[in-house]
Amino acid sequence: MSYYYRRWRRFGWTPYYGAPPYHPPVYPYYSPYGPMPPSPEAELRMLEDYKKELEEELQDLQDEIKDVDARIEELKKLLSKG
Repeated sequence: MSYYYRRWRRFGWTPYYGAPPYHPPVYPYYSPYGPMPPSPEAELRMLEDYKKELEEELQDLQDEIKDVDARIEELKKLLSKG
């Protein structure tokens, strides 16, 4: 068995026969009407979760503002003493 025959059996082509045939890429199918809207129940759950996340973020921001205000007061006291 020759080298080229083994190569052909293993890879299906050799450099003497050219490259393998070109296969264009397969693109995913997208609906022309766009994605389906969520059901009202699913949308309600998503909005409630989003509202909960926003409230948590708002609380974190309010805590951060309190910390910044406290630091500003400390620095003002320090500068007024010095």
